Amino acid sequence: MIAGMAVITFTVRYVFLARSVPIAISPAAQRLLTYSAPAVLTAMWVPIVFMPNGELAMSVTNPSLLAAIIAVILAVSRVHMLVVVIASMVSFLLLRHFLGASELPGGYV
Repeated sequence: MIAGMAVITFTVRYVFLARSVPIAISPAAQRLLTYSAPAVLTAMWVPIVFMPNGELAMSVTNPSLLAAIIAVILAVSRVHMLVVVIASMVSFLLLRHFLGASELPGGYV
């Protein structure tokens, strides 16, 4: 099964990246593809931030939500992206420690 998935993944990527395969993507499709990364990232972070233990957690005791708010504030202030990532990670770990959360979101220790 793993080998089959590897072949499928390689084939899909090869078709778009190989110069020997004559494939053209329309401008409309190219515009749509620019939204794929934000869509995938949003699908990843929304459940982690708003539902860390499988249920909606919109309180001030949710370290994921507070760290996400800090990250948004820093990103909107035009701080360098690496600083935003590091600051939000550090703030999450500190908030998790001081708020008494014993587990990472999603049940990871």
